[in-house]
Amino acid sequence: MAVYRITRFAASDMGKVGEFAETLRNTLGGLGADFIDLVSYGNGKGVVIAKYPDQAAFDAASETASKVFAEMIEAGIVEKDSVHPHAGEVFNSF
Repeated sequence: MAVYRITRFAASDMGKVGEFAETLRNTLGGLGADFIDLVSYGNGKGVVIAKYPDQAAFDAASETASKVFAEMIEAGIVEKDSVHPHAGEVFNSF
């Protein structure tokens, strides 16, 4: 079953988040995710939604995902205390 990593975050400039993500396109593209979407829902709030085909792919990508957020925090792009990761396995689809 598919597994999702959903990470909420805050950033004063979503453009910078997008630019930073673009510099890691090859790295992020090689994580085995079906997709990784960065979504801004206004007021400096955003979410990363990543879908993995299974738990093994999710686990393999976890360290890299954590490092990417750590780099964005260190660079001052994402607010440290705003990062809230969640994960879950699909149990039903429509």
